[in-house]
Amino acid sequence: MDLINGFDMIQNCLCLVLFLIIQTLSTNNAFAFNDLNVREFLYNRENSWPELYLPNFQLSDTSKDLIYPSWFEGDWLVTSQDLTNESKAPIVYQVNFYKNNLNEVIGNRSKNSESIGKAIFGDKLIKVVNDPQSFNSQITYLKDDFYIDSRITGRTQVQDNDIFFADELVIQTSHKPGVSRVNQVEAISKFTKCDQDNLKLQDKQKIDICGVQYIASYGSKVGDPSVHAIKTNKYKLTFTFIEN
Repeated sequence: MDLINGFDMIQNCLCLVLFLIIQTLSTNNAFAFNDLNVREFLYNRENSWPELYLPNFQLSDTSKDLIYPSWFEGDWLVTSQDLTNESKAPIVYQVNFYKNNLNEVIGNRSKNSESIGKAIFGDKLIKVVNDPQSFNSQITYLKDDFYIDSRITGRTQVQDNDIFFADELVIQTSHKPGVSRVNQVEAISKFTKCDQDNLKLQDKQKIDICGVQYIASYGSKVGDPSVHAIKTNKYKLTFTFIEN
């Protein structure tokens, strides 16, 4: 697999791991107002796909880590199918979500990123390193002096335990000897518990998680709201709980 093209695949998957949450405002009325605005923004983005322009995040806070609904906690086997090219084999990888010292469910960033990277790159992946000063940044190191610098510049999310619905924008810079490339990638993710009526709940510790991701690439014109997406993909993701 060409490393540059392969990076596009891993960036799409990493978006789920890298999402951050918007800041909770101080008053209930203000929160309700902003939550309504966020929902409207997210549904508009989803309904506009694939005709997307570079997003303008007005309710965004990159100072807080992403917090997932409580039902994300644990170890999961994820199957990701590209719906825009169903001839491709699904990507399968494991992820982990755990409670921090504030009793909030967060993603295990380095473990999840390396799991996704291994599924795509195999032994070409060396390691994934989180920036110790900022959870907005991450570097993926691959063989042949190739590395990818990812920096989150905007995101917003619905504050709701019944749904995970979020949007983020990542500036990614891929480097290899003599060549660097800048790209902006937007990922809109929407997840809920799978249809309980079709599950044998007595045989499961936790209900599967189902959802979609809408991916748009915008190229290197950072901050230009007139930029139209140059590439779009839609993925169906299913999380199956790994029982201990």
